[in-house]
Amino acid sequence: MFTDQIKPGESCHVFKKCVSISILNFTLFPGEADFYSCFHIREDTRNFLYTDKIEFHVIELPKLPEELQDDSSDLELWAKFIDAERKEVFDMLADKNPYIESAYQKLQIISQDKDKRLEYEAREKAIRDYNEGLLEAEERGIAIGQERGMERLNKLNTFLLQNKRYDDLERSANDADFQQQLMREYGI
Repeated sequence: MFTDQIKPGESCHVFKKCVSISILNFTLFPGEADFYSCFHIREDTRNFLYTDKIEFHVIELPKLPEELQDDSSDLELWAKFIDAERKEVFDMLADKNPYIESAYQKLQIISQDKDKRLEYEAREKAIRDYNEGLLEAEERGIAIGQERGMERLNKLNTFLLQNKRYDDLERSANDADFQQQLMREYGI
């Protein structure tokens, strides 16, 4: 979302989180032993977080341990899955995690032939597009509903002020049932 799409006075919380995931087949940070790093943007001098809406995740595949431990994290299992080249490794990882097993099954399907892969990718894209369309429609609906609700409330407040019903105005601010009763009374 660009800043010209934000209305004046609107909160920056409307921004969606932007997550970058970089999976590297080389070592970016040679002095560091960990294969995974997560970065955020911080102010240089005072070290405060600029925003929680931007994250950079980096996985360095060459730093993965040769052998998995019994307590290996899901992240480590997924990184091993991405780096795997042999069927035995895929099978072993699929046994350790049901989500990896599902991903492995899908990988086997799309690897069979070009037509099946294209069909699978088109179906997955259609599902993502449909879900994103629903989410955006829901967000627009909520925004329209909030706007209409504010218009109704402002209209009620105007009527109450014009009729010098100050006590009712104060009560309606704290009593939703009474507020609805007044809206019916004024035909709002």
